[in-house]
Order: sequence, then C-alpha cells, then structure tokens
Amino acid sequence: MHANPRIKLLPDGPFIEIDGGSLYLGRDCHLATRIPSLLNKVVSNRHCRMSRAEKGRWTVEDLKSTNGTWVRGERLSAPAQLRDGDVFALGRNGPQFEWEQPQVAASGAGETIAEGDLAPQRTVAADPDGSDERPFKAGTTPEATLRHERTGQVFTAKGYTIVLGRDPDAVQILVRSDDEKHVSGRHAEIQFRSDGKVVLRDLGSRNGTWVNDKPVKVETVLKVGDRIVLGLAATTLVVTRLDS
Repeated sequence: MHANPRIKLLPDGPFIEIDGGSLYLGRDCHLATRIPSLLNKVVSNRHCRMSRAEKGRWTVEDLKSTNGTWVRGERLSAPAQLRDGDVFALGRNGPQFEWEQPQVAASGAGETIAEGDLAPQRTVAADPDGSDERPFKAGTTPEATLRHERTGQVFTAKGYTIVLGRDPDAVQILVRSDDEKHVSGRHAEIQFRSDGKVVLRDLGSRNGTWVNDKPVKVETVLKVGDRIVLGLAATTLVVTRLDS
C-alpha cells in the first residue's frame, strides 16, 4: 500500500504520488510532459499548489489562475483543506483529479496523521508509468537563489517555473527599485525541466535578457555562477544556487 498522499487523474489515471511537502500543477509544471491533459488551454502556467499543513493535513491553493481551481464543485477563493476522496478541477470544465490520502493511527495520540508526513523525500521513481501500482512520484519543489550584483540583495524562490520582473502579482522574484524601471512586469522566467536541465526564457520584455553577455533569444541553459542581465547592466543577477 502506498504511504504518501497522491492524486488520480479522472476517470482512469494516471496517479501522481507526492514525496515532498508540496506539488504544483500547471502547463509549465514538470509533470506536463507526462500528463497531456495539463497542457489543456484552460490550465494556467502555475495553476494550483498542494501543500502539507500541520498534523499531516494538506491544502490546495489556487495561484491566481485564469479559470480558477474548483474543489467539491466550488471555486476556491482561499486555500482549502483536502480530504480523502475530494475531487478538484483545474478550471470548471478542465482536468479533474481525485485526492487520496492514506491514514495511520498516531501512536498514543488518539488522532491520525499522514504516513507521508513522517519522512519526505526528494523526487524518486525508476521508470514510472503512472499506474496504480507504479505511480509517478513528485518530490520537493525546486528552489533558485540569485544575488543582485550591485546591491547585494539575495532573492530566493521555489517552483518549477520562477518568474522574474516588476509585477508583484505575477512574479516570484520581484525587482522593483526606482532605478530599475527598465525591467518589465514579467521579464523572464527560470524553468526546472523534467530532464534535469534548468533554462532561462525571456518573456517578451521591452529591453531584453542576457546570460553571460549573450542575448536570450529562445531559451538558455542556466547554471550556478551565470550572470543574468534584465534590460540593463544595472540589473545583473548572479545565480548562486539551483536546487532541483
């Protein structure tokens, strides 16, 4: 019997088992290449997130998606607790998933906790096929750390897709000082790919993006030590950590 919570794509799978403390779903998620339904146009790039809360409970949160996240037939306006057997959808008529959370008795506590809460792991699974017996496994969310070369400010963000820019409602790394108006609202994004690569993409910014003095035309593989320029050299971010 599986120990960690998992979700099942309705009606017939596949299954995704959660090894870490959170799982993002969306069109840019690392799972999209394995689950074609996540490429549905009703699904946003970063649509929703499931996160472990206290006492083994889990919640689902909509990430300001265009078409909303629906749980038990209601559109989310705030994070909601997930219960075993709950059905949630990405968009009212989008892909539907069923939440499965095995429970075990907590020794001497008189309550139950999720077994998966005891020993979170990193992403594992050899040759997964997404079946009931061998589900896909999704682990700890990747994390990137960048350092502003001029100011020394350190930026850290988690996600399979991390957006850089000036719009506080649309990015995970916010660059918004008064002398950095050359940075666009959604300027560029870092993507952690299922093949292990980390890439940087320009998002149609006004003033362009460079990595190590080379313009980013389509996408550029990113590594620790690389220098990212957003628009002008005044905004140079040095990659100090890429933890996938």
